[in-house]
Amino acid sequence: MSQNQNENCEYYQQHLDRVSRSFAFCIARLDASLRETVGLSYLLCRLIDTVEDAHWSSFEAQKHAFSTFDRLVGIALARPAASGRDFEQDLSAKVSAWRETFPAGLPEGEVLLIQDGDRIFSDFSQWPEPQRSELGRLVLSMSAGMCHYMGRKQRTGQLVLSDAAEVNRYCFFVAGIVGEMLTRLSARRPATDSATDSATDSASDLQKLRDAFRFGLFLQKVNLLKDQKEDELEGRHLVPSRSQVLASLLQDAEAAFRYLVTLPEDDVGFRLFCAWSLFLGLASLPWIEAAQTSGEKLKIPREEALELFHVIEALIQDPAALSGMFHDLLAESRELVKPAGLTGPKPSEATEMEERDLLALYLGDLPKESVLELFRA
Repeated sequence: MSQNQNENCEYYQQHLDRVSRSFAFCIARLDASLRETVGLSYLLCRLIDTVEDAHWSSFEAQKHAFSTFDRLVGIALARPAASGRDFEQDLSAKVSAWRETFPAGLPEGEVLLIQDGDRIFSDFSQWPEPQRSELGRLVLSMSAGMCHYMGRKQRTGQLVLSDAAEVNRYCFFVAGIVGEMLTRLSARRPATDSATDSATDSASDLQKLRDAFRFGLFLQKVNLLKDQKEDELEGRHLVPSRSQVLASLLQDAEAAFRYLVTLPEDDVGFRLFCAWSLFLGLASLPWIEAAQTSGEKLKIPREEALELFHVIEALIQDPAALSGMFHDLLAESRELVKPAGLTGPKPSEATEMEERDLLALYLGDLPKESVLELFRA
């Protein structure tokens, strides 16, 4: 690891520790080049999350914050090869003006992240092509999707997802896209530059990309179940039926495991990063459901999580043993699924116009037919 790379990794890690401790723990096991790019990518996504979660005075103010984020990404994407101090000063001034528009009351970690936004956008602007272009298109897709759903919330005062398909469409933008980011970034490491430039060159590559999206959907649905009460206090009714969301996320988990086992066995760091996230999500489900039932703040004990990580690390290059452990956890999670029954609003079918509008927001490489498949699953 070069000195500059090491400094970047440590800098990003400080922010990751503040805004997402569990993710920060997993990312620390990635190899140097991937740790650096995934860390910065995640912080860009967290900036979008902050725009979504902040208590804005109006949707117009929030929409302006999304648009400004998009413009900052555009500036980073268009950075001239010979740019210098003038570019950095102009970017810093624009980020500073954007920072001043945020409302008070943000968590400390998010305040510190926004304060360092100029460094984050500047570092991103120095990435090589085509990596910068790929990530830029994906974060712009995420920003557009989040802004779309916040617009829905503004029209009615609440964001209500009426059925499992709507949950999929929402999760596609706020988390599924992260699966594509990880797949792209892992393929762009120097050690794998000989790999194909397109993740859709073959049927197996396309399946892997679809599974990567399902991995993101799985992780986000775990969060939706965990945060349901807090979200609903904020006017975000994202879980129309806990049983339906739980059943669908277990299907997503199977796709996520399929994605995991397609990764090269000697790519231990990335396999661990994915395996820890997947297995921790599954192992957390009984605690999440117990917390929902009891009303207490329960979560998987740290000691249990660490023991889980140690076991996975020991099995990470043993596909058969890893598969057995996964299916044991999956079977335990299936016992949590109760007979289906909506607890929220009556389901409604998405119109073709709505799907068309959402398709237009996605700038990644997943074919339209595959996007619709994920929307409607």
